[in-house]
Amino acid sequence: MSLAKTGGIAVLVLIAACGGSSVQPGTKSADQVQSTGMSQSFAGKNKCNPKNHERPFIIEWDATDMSSFESLTASDVVFVRYEGCDLKILDGCSDDSVKGSLGSYKPIEWTSGSLESLDIHDEGELYAKLPLGAATLGGRVQGGEKFHMEYFVSGTRTATRPAIYRGSLKKVAGCKDATHFVYGYNLGAFALGAQSSLKGAVGGSAFGFSAGGNRSTESKADKRGGVLASCRSETAKEVQACRVPIRLALRELTDGESPDAKEARANEDPPAANLAGRLKETTDREKAAAEHVDAARTRFASRDGKACLAELDQHDHLDPRPGGLSTNTSSYWAMLRAECQMLAGQCAAGRVLVRKAFEKLRGADSSPESLDRTVDQQAAMYCQGNDLTARDKILRASLALQLANDAKKEVGFCAEHVKTLRELLPTTPPKDEFDHEVILGPDNLERHGTNCLVNAGDCAAAWALEKEIAKHPELYKFAAPQRRENMADRAKWPEARLRSDFDRSHPKCAGR
Repeated sequence: MSLAKTGGIAVLVLIAACGGSSVQPGTKSADQVQSTGMSQSFAGKNKCNPKNHERPFIIEWDATDMSSFESLTASDVVFVRYEGCDLKILDGCSDDSVKGSLGSYKPIEWTSGSLESLDIHDEGELYAKLPLGAATLGGRVQGGEKFHMEYFVSGTRTATRPAIYRGSLKKVAGCKDATHFVYGYNLGAFALGAQSSLKGAVGGSAFGFSAGGNRSTESKADKRGGVLASCRSETAKEVQACRVPIRLALRELTDGESPDAKEARANEDPPAANLAGRLKETTDREKAAAEHVDAARTRFASRDGKACLAELDQHDHLDPRPGGLSTNTSSYWAMLRAECQMLAGQCAAGRVLVRKAFEKLRGADSSPESLDRTVDQQAAMYCQGNDLTARDKILRASLALQLANDAKKEVGFCAEHVKTLRELLPTTPPKDEFDHEVILGPDNLERHGTNCLVNAGDCAAAWALEKEIAKHPELYKFAAPQRRENMADRAKWPEARLRSDFDRSHPKCAGR
């Protein structure tokens, strides 16, 4: 009997391993033994011990949770109650009178990143790898389901303090249940799905990472944060869908009171002097940060977007106060960063930041349509590079030709933007009835395109453009019905009548 108690499990497992297929009445199967062993082992008893899982993936968070977390991290360190497999954000654990007094976060440290993956085959792996997913995935894993997860880390953000002391939180009522603080967090994107529903991996990814965003190549995801396909380019750090929080780095609160707080109350002794020295060092860093902003302005004026962004990144690194970060939409420098993104070829990211910055600036005074026009104006002035949409190219070309009314340009400049409009207008529908830049695009092409060529001294090219527009009413396919009808009639005019109108509008070219 004593032998059965001490070695029975080992003997039973050995029999199964040697090919025995039957289980004697009153005994347990190998799977049952394994499950029992798991629950009785140290790992099983500690499967939801936060001390073993201080870097949890936050796979349960939806878009609202992500947005709330990012809002909190804009000005303060985030505190949580982390017990078992449950983590709760304590949004009341902050000193609203002095933002950042309990700590804040440094600028994001961007990384080149690579696609990583993990697999969940059993309950033990679930608790070891995704403890916060136990509540929703535990039953499915126990039922035999297996899961595959892919993630991409585009950056990391860490707190300005390596430790936070309980004594610093005593006067903040919302902090009484705090057990940990979020020392840092990874940004990027992830997707998780049941292995039984995965399609054949495309380029090594089951969730579209290497498929250029083609949704038909993606497997269905049970849990998702951000969009993996958006993380492919070197601009992943500027793409909102690849910079959502996906994993936390938690640290337990430290008992006692902060040494810095003691120094600040002390007399002029060496520790207090050390604190004063640190304050001076902070001031020096802020001055250096301001110099990088000045340099960024210079780079922007020279239309060197990449150099401008590099200077702003240096500013954010040296002066990480949340309110002044160029990536903070409430910051004074957010607009400069957005414009430099556009100049650097990151038009989509620049559009997002411009809109958010103007929303903060104007509040409820601006309609969505007004904000759209503002963003379009900024995009038309600064967007360049390979990620421009057809509509962006139309906006850019239309503005360039319009500005040419006040300054003589080379014929090549005019011809380039005329060509863009001529090629894109027939195939680019307006986004809505208020999209006047596209709807009125053909009129702008005729008016400003011909003016640009006339002012450049090429009357022959201007007249050729006038005739081409008149003879191709399909340019106006997205215009108002009455305008389309008028242009269809105009296409029937004899050339002499067209020439008479052209000479009257452009006297410089009359008879030439």
